[in-house]
Amino acid sequence: MEQSKPTTFYSKPALAQRYSVSSRTIDRWRTDGLFPAPDLVLPNGAPRWSDETVEQHERKAVAKTASS
Repeated sequence: MEQSKPTTFYSKPALAQRYSVSSRTIDRWRTDGLFPAPDLVLPNGAPRWSDETVEQHERKAVAKTASS
């Protein structure tokens, strides 16, 4: 049986650091449809994205760039 790695969830500041942008840029990307919706929203309203969602978005972005 193959063991899957545990899911990691990214906060907005963690994503901002990953892409070397501000947290506000993450908000703008979401508003402009350039970044996926969060996988979950904590009770305090904080959005979280799974590593799977982030990696899938990155693969699509790279494929889109390569085909241009």
